[in-house]
Amino acid sequence: MKTTYLLLCLLGIGSVSGAGQTKQPQKIGDFIESTSYNEHRRNATRSLQYTPDGDDFVCINGKNRFTRALYGSHTAFRLETSDRPVFAAYTKENPKHICFKLQTSGGTVALDSTEHCESRYTAGRRSYSLSDPAFGGGSLSITTWALPDKEGAIWQFNARNFKEFHPVLLASISEIRNSKLNRNGDMGADPADSFEAPLQPQQLQSFPVQIDGTLYILLENQELRTLTTAEGENLFKKAEAARSETASRIRIETPDPYFNTLGGTLAMAANGIWDGEVWLHGAIGWRMPLSGWRAAYTGDVLGWHDRARTHFNAYAASQVTEVPNTLPHPAQDSALHLARSVKKWGTPQYSNGYICRNPHRNNQMHHYDMNLCYIDELLWHFKWTGDLDYVRQMWPVITRHLAWEKLNYDPDNDGLYDAYACIWASDALYYNSGAVTHSSAYNYRANKTAAQLAEKIGEDPTPYRNEAEKILKAMNERLWLPDKGHWAEYQDFMGHKRVHESAAVWTIYHAIDSETANPFQAYQATRYVDTAIPHIPVTAHGLKENGYATIATTNWLPYSWSINNVAFAEVMHTALSYFQAGRADAGYKLLKSSVLDGMYLGDSPGNFGQISFYDAARGECYRDFGDPIGVASRVLIQGLFGILPDALNQQIILRPGFPDDWDKASVSTPDISYRFTRKEDTDTYHITQRFQTPLHPVLHVNARKEKIRSVKVNGVPATWQSIESAHGYPLLSIQAEGTSSTTITIEWEGAPLHTLAVQEPVITSNGKLALQIPSGASISQVYDPQSVLANHTVEATAFNAQIKGEPGHHTFFVYTHQGEMDWWQPVNIYIENVRESPSYTDFADIRPEKCRMVDFDRQLNASVTDIYQNEYLSPRSPYTTLQLPTQGIGEWCHPLLSATIDDSELRSLVHHDTFQTSLGIPFRLKEKGNNILFTSLWDNYPDSSTISLSGTASHAYLLMAGSTNHMQCHIANGIIRIHYADGTSQATELTNPDNWCPIEQDFYVDGKAFQATAPRPYRLHLKSGKVSRDLGKELNITGVYGREIEGGAGILLDIPLDHSKELKGLTLETLSNDVVIGIMGITLQ
Repeated sequence: MKTTYLLLCLLGIGSVSGAGQTKQPQKIGDFIESTSYNEHRRNATRSLQYTPDGDDFVCINGKNRFTRALYGSHTAFRLETSDRPVFAAYTKENPKHICFKLQTSGGTVALDSTEHCESRYTAGRRSYSLSDPAFGGGSLSITTWALPDKEGAIWQFNARNFKEFHPVLLASISEIRNSKLNRNGDMGADPADSFEAPLQPQQLQSFPVQIDGTLYILLENQELRTLTTAEGENLFKKAEAARSETASRIRIETPDPYFNTLGGTLAMAANGIWDGEVWLHGAIGWRMPLSGWRAAYTGDVLGWHDRARTHFNAYAASQVTEVPNTLPHPAQDSALHLARSVKKWGTPQYSNGYICRNPHRNNQMHHYDMNLCYIDELLWHFKWTGDLDYVRQMWPVITRHLAWEKLNYDPDNDGLYDAYACIWASDALYYNSGAVTHSSAYNYRANKTAAQLAEKIGEDPTPYRNEAEKILKAMNERLWLPDKGHWAEYQDFMGHKRVHESAAVWTIYHAIDSETANPFQAYQATRYVDTAIPHIPVTAHGLKENGYATIATTNWLPYSWSINNVAFAEVMHTALSYFQAGRADAGYKLLKSSVLDGMYLGDSPGNFGQISFYDAARGECYRDFGDPIGVASRVLIQGLFGILPDALNQQIILRPGFPDDWDKASVSTPDISYRFTRKEDTDTYHITQRFQTPLHPVLHVNARKEKIRSVKVNGVPATWQSIESAHGYPLLSIQAEGTSSTTITIEWEGAPLHTLAVQEPVITSNGKLALQIPSGASISQVYDPQSVLANHTVEATAFNAQIKGEPGHHTFFVYTHQGEMDWWQPVNIYIENVRESPSYTDFADIRPEKCRMVDFDRQLNASVTDIYQNEYLSPRSPYTTLQLPTQGIGEWCHPLLSATIDDSELRSLVHHDTFQTSLGIPFRLKEKGNNILFTSLWDNYPDSSTISLSGTASHAYLLMAGSTNHMQCHIANGIIRIHYADGTSQATELTNPDNWCPIEQDFYVDGKAFQATAPRPYRLHLKSGKVSRDLGKELNITGVYGREIEGGAGILLDIPLDHSKELKGLTLETLSNDVVIGIMGITLQ
């Protein structure tokens, strides 16, 4: 949901359905998502701001103010705390600033300015230890809580060793500095000084009170008052008992102190997004109910099954049940330029099965498809509880949902589903009725699980089983890329039906999380994340450990909100997919990178934030957000500790994801506790269940050594089995009876397991790979899913192969035997690109005297300024979908987006049909009338056009201009073919961002999340005629989002030609559905 919803409301879009628009089109970069309060911090050196100490996040003399919220009652009230004792009490109507001073014999000291301050955040409690020369050897400790049952807070002050006289506390409360908060005063979304006191407060309340040992102060009705010792102790004990009860729901103990703080912190954050009926989108910013997104996973994972059921019931009551689909596809909103569906009851989207955004209200049209996530969370609830009566109650909700999804997003019945704003990162995604991996995966798991539920409750499983099988077959045939080893982002429905191979992380983790992957696919797909998704190092002063890195969500350009961000929930969900793929070490490393980034290096201790410091556009933004809380619950409990219940089948799988060097770890939840210990060659797992009916534990562990001396369950010898896996270790399964207490002991013996290739060999295509097979190991089979082995031989001590295939990272698998163990292990290789590099550098050999301009005036079909003035109405999908707006720019969140292209200055520089560039290359351009030949798959222009050429040349210099967008990144938007008289030809693909750029904006490139080839292509500023490889710098364009080039810019290409051949023609063809590509000038050299 995120930032966009408010924007749409502000634009008057949120409730528009067919009315004419009178608002001026907005320019790119005008949006609230482009607002950042962290510009000054981009690329700044970080420090370890908080350190772990048991359950506590500790800092000494910290600087962050109003960044750690304490939640009490389930309302919007919160107490904002700081690294030093200065506070704010938030209510929407009357937020307050609260500060204290201490008057001693040595003077008066503001408590947020003492010489020494140690602060601790302990899952719902903030405490301080203060000292200062003015204290004369005395010390002051402060502890504060939000009240658990009403809006308010309590402070406990303890003064010690003030020898001469009792100190006097001066308490002050006033209005806050910023009375207009956009996001409830959330970090990074409102100015950092919002909760400071005004320079001249108008509502100041102050009073002195002597501290004689212990003092209690209460905030009630947004006013401060002192309490008697008895009153204070009573409220203090009540607040601490409530805090402790919530925090103790989840207890984690590991050898890594950075993880030991997380149990109680997670439970407290989850409590902060519970409003008494449903899980909210955020505890602070975006504190609102939503039927979907990932917050609701937290309920069952943290053992709040009662809350989970309340949440699911509230939204079951929000499902539309009495509005049949009476209006056909497509039902697009003409007022919003056809970018999205029209809000009208009876359309496919707003008909039976649709779940509205607010609880207990099924007559409210929102925009997102939150059905998918809500249903997925509900299906997990059944896995946790096994409650068949509740399955029967919710069965109509599930079946209506599945029918609604099919009607809307697979209307052509090919088994692959369009994605209509169905995940958190939806706000600029549009697939134009395409076949999308993440939505298809969601629907696969939903149908597969529905079939299983149907069998349990006596319903017919056949249609759901058949649909699941159909989806999986289609995903494997059309979206899985066997030579690349991952799923494509989507396949076009329109045009050439091309496959977009550059997948986002949500494509990978949803496909794995929805159980569409076999072990070989899961391993390969996570390797894609390793090698293709940008990794950003997590480093800081004071952080002794290194090698940590977080990830961007995509490698796409140009930037748009939610398209390429560093978002904690996305990072953690990717980490979960690593654990699910069996790659526990990689999952742990990525998870810890994210934990360090947000909770220890970040400005809010223990924060489950939305956006990372490393996000180029927003920086560190939002606190205790629903999605990261829900996903963190899963990655900690289901990933790191591997607790995977299947109460429907009376079993629970435990698949620990601990690092190899851990010798102990334990977790306790309301449902289950288990403790792992390792002593030399013996591993022991003590399991205690608290499910209503104990489940049968099934332990899945990686083999440590080549043999097992013994396996015992509750002291009795037991058997073990091997499970097919592909992550590099034998995966063993040990089953036990369902009792409340189980102890499983494994004794290992023999040699450690051998790895065939520890490092990734670098090999040329057609080169040879030679690997030594360690003594004691043997290989019996080879599985080469990416077809990189031209041939291979396996001998007793060596594996030899000849390599083929495209350059890049690849994987094949070998079936290994050692001792009692048999397993598939992956072999990762990197194939070098040894194709002969071009013998030229573009534009390095310009010879103006040998340049001749090509006259194709009669084929010019537009002015370059027309590009976003047109209406692109056909071809359009026959189905309701998210698609490019009719003006050819923007997306469904910004359907009225516009960009003004102005070539007036360029035209004024044209003399006698000639424009002379600063590079020395002349181009034939027109002073008036049409000045470009546009091609497009839109019917406005031809798909392709051929221009006659003659003579010979060594270079073709092209001046081009056109459109592209993030949905057309890393794919050829168009192609230029040079035809020779002898019938041969050569081709140059126009690929965003390598050599094709949007006319209206400059790419943001930082070498981190935003990467592009260097050197960048030359661009020509249409308004001034300036030519540069870095127009952003030349024109002083700043920021990440928008980066509008005033007037627009073309692009210059240098295509080397075979000067020994007679030229015949040049064909420009557009390949991507959304774009318009044009040639303004051709000059042959």
